[in-house]
Amino acid sequence: MKPKLLLCLALVLSGGLFGCSTAPSGVLSKSAEGKLFSNQEAVCLKSDDPSRPWILKYALTEDTVNEGELFVTVHSRGEVDSYDDLSKWRPESTAAIYVKAGDKFELLKRLSTDETYGGAYFLKPNIIQATVTSSGGDSEQLIQITEVIYGTGHFTKEHIFAIHGTRINGSKFTDFNLEEVEFIPASESYLFGKDEGFKWESDTLTDYNLSFTFLICNLSGKDFKAIAKVTGTYKLEQKPDGKLRIIMDKFKREPITDSGS
Repeated sequence: MKPKLLLCLALVLSGGLFGCSTAPSGVLSKSAEGKLFSNQEAVCLKSDDPSRPWILKYALTEDTVNEGELFVTVHSRGEVDSYDDLSKWRPESTAAIYVKAGDKFELLKRLSTDETYGGAYFLKPNIIQATVTSSGGDSEQLIQITEVIYGTGHFTKEHIFAIHGTRINGSKFTDFNLEEVEFIPASESYLFGKDEGFKWESDTLTDYNLSFTFLICNLSGKDFKAIAKVTGTYKLEQKPDGKLRIIMDKFKREPITDSGS
């Protein structure tokens, strides 16, 4: 199941809008958060500071497996009062997950970035299908929102959710809700040898394909040179308490012999 629509900042804001899309007629709307004009335009997000409007960065829409329609948005805002005082630069990013079932339009989840390490931002959201290995091959629809910590280049935090609904009268679904899926990076499950640590990790989640790559470095050296590469796959499993978890499944370790690595 592929996303029907993905709008980038340049496309959505071609009319010079901040935080809201134009209505189909091209008229600026200042409606409250939660107003949706069409499947081809984004949800408006009001700002508590008129000088720092929210800018739409990504908008994704896709049918759910439960006869609803998902909307996932990412907005961001930042400010530089003075280039001589970058402490006044206050970047922020927020992501939201909505569902529309019939005429009902509901905000299910809003995420704010972690400010602990000086701020973060969200990447393009992703909606995929994945098989639950411990439940007879059942499929789950997952929403992935990746958070990147500013200044780290690669340090990320995954926010993954499964969407569920309650069946009414044997056919229609209602009362949609999100279940947060525990995500354990492969580098946290791998058993490293003496004086070994991980240097870099990349996780790729696509339809029915959850994979990873990370490098192993020698901690006893001065340059933390990469000595091996580990590739493999994750599995989506149901824990004894019924909740979902993504954890390392299979892996392969290969030495790095290139002196330039």
